[in-house]
Amino acid sequence: MGGTEMDEKLSRILEQSVQLELNVAALYLGFSEAFPEDREFWSQLAKEEENHAALLRGGKLESSNEGRFPEDILTANLDVLIKANKEIEELVKEHKQKPPSSRVSALEIAIKAEESTGELDFSCFMRQEKNSPLLELLGIVNRQDRGHSFRIRNYMVEKGIGIPDAVGRGQDVVG
Repeated sequence: MGGTEMDEKLSRILEQSVQLELNVAALYLGFSEAFPEDREFWSQLAKEEENHAALLRGGKLESSNEGRFPEDILTANLDVLIKANKEIEELVKEHKQKPPSSRVSALEIAIKAEESTGELDFSCFMRQEKNSPLLELLGIVNRQDRGHSFRIRNYMVEKGIGIPDAVGRGQDVVG
């Protein structure tokens, strides 16, 4: 793939990654409205997802100054990101009209969303030396994203909601 074509693809991947973070934030904001007893938890997760989107947008701007966005930091499969975004958008619409039937259902949906293949894939990045502010910021986003499903499971345990181990790990689909 040529330089311009690669830059265009990376730009689209980055845009979809930003949109995925914002879609997950919207899902969590919907859950915060549907389940007032968990509002603080959902609102905090939504705020973190929005912050991740802002960091990615900032990374896109910084990468233009540095020459290019490090391509192996983002999942290379644009189609997977597009599919994940569509699935999350459908969940947002569905649950806006009719919230999940229970708190446990909302938490299970969130775990699947966090563990979907559409989430940012920073595994290659984590093996790289972080020699720029952009890479350091992306390391922060990675640690926070990876911690969300763990935090959701812990929240379930703390609040005695459902059985977090019953929710599949490493889901390939969100819905």
